[in-house]
Amino acid sequence: MGDTDVPAAGQQRKLVKRLATTAITGQKGAILFSNGKPTSCEVALVSNLYGYVAANCLSYAPDGSVDMTKNYQVMISDGTTTSLGMFGVYSATPHFKYDHTSFANNVAMLKFNAGGTRQWKNYIGANRSDWSSKFYVSRAVANTGGSSMPAWLPTQAVLDAGDVTSQCASASPLFASNMNDLLCTAQVTTTASACALPYSSIYGIHDPNLAIAALYSHSVIIGDSLCKYTQIYNYYTVLSNYLEWGGDIVQSTIYLYVADFTYINNNNPNYSMVVPSGKPSGLVVGGDLSGNSPQPNQPSSSSSPTPSSSSTTSTSTSTSTSATSTSSSPSSSPTSDASAGQNTEKKGINIGIILLIVGLVLLVIAIIAYLLYRRYKKRKEQTTDLMAMDNHLGRQSVYSATFGYNENNNHLNAPINTDNGYGSKGHY
Repeated sequence: MGDTDVPAAGQQRKLVKRLATTAITGQKGAILFSNGKPTSCEVALVSNLYGYVAANCLSYAPDGSVDMTKNYQVMISDGTTTSLGMFGVYSATPHFKYDHTSFANNVAMLKFNAGGTRQWKNYIGANRSDWSSKFYVSRAVANTGGSSMPAWLPTQAVLDAGDVTSQCASASPLFASNMNDLLCTAQVTTTASACALPYSSIYGIHDPNLAIAALYSHSVIIGDSLCKYTQIYNYYTVLSNYLEWGGDIVQSTIYLYVADFTYINNNNPNYSMVVPSGKPSGLVVGGDLSGNSPQPNQPSSSSSPTPSSSSTTSTSTSTSTSATSTSSSPSSSPTSDASAGQNTEKKGINIGIILLIVGLVLLVIAIIAYLLYRRYKKRKEQTTDLMAMDNHLGRQSVYSATFGYNENNNHLNAPINTDNGYGSKGHY
């Protein structure tokens, strides 16, 4: 993994218990509000301006576009109990291949502006082989129902326990077809009504750092509801394959955390999951589950928003101009043979001068073209060398533990003016 500080196998359980009680408290987090009410949907923060959220946490208009009349807001914490504030969402963009029925590609990008508080960036966990374990995390607030700012409740976090991969695959064809894009667990947190509620996000653990890596997508329930079930399998969308797409949407760099510097993340902005033909083996719920009851799937009338098209007809008007030729007999004067010879000689001289000028112009153009080609070739070679050094292409920038830990208390929330490993895209 490129880092010698990974604990021995016999020390992992003790180390992980310490992390379970302390490390998550230093992480910035956020949840989505809709019409002034908190949802169960967590926002994976990219910076003080952007963040990922599950696409099925948003409401949609009949034409498939996001219903922005819901007055979406993002409430951001500065750890467990401190709030940075509530910030209005002015743009929500679901993945272009988000499927309302299967929940494939269940991610969306939010634009908001918390820049008035302070600027910072957040790292997304990318390389699953880096992680010694996973945290399942839920954030929530005590909604007072009034105009005052809600208070953050203590963050709930539990370590990954047990491997239910085969059961998850049996319950969901989507998971079986996209195991690199989804994580699954049977772990749930209980509410005051004793109904189950899935954890809202997953953090990858690479001691001493944590980085948010996946967001809750949906559940397959073997039973009748979240309050009456035999088994629940909860599925989470891994963000790493959607970092390039997200960076293109917000036109900004996405920062990712890896411990193994040789790791190369997916840099295809058009990446999407495989949508299988099979159906889940139970009741499917997802999105905002804050009411502790199964929520219906989003209508599947269109798996992706279809923009209205307008046909513009361009009418070309052809104007025919009729020219009337007038035949005239110009007066002519006799020309001597000597005069004709002089005119022919002058014409020959003029043509020679013209050819000489044209030749000189072509020579100058050829020299300029050669110089430009050499300059282009040199720059291309420099660009190739830089690209060979830079394994985080496009909209992504890497922080690697191989070259030193983050200085911000070993947490991957950093002020934007602090150079932690790699302070900006492509900068070493």
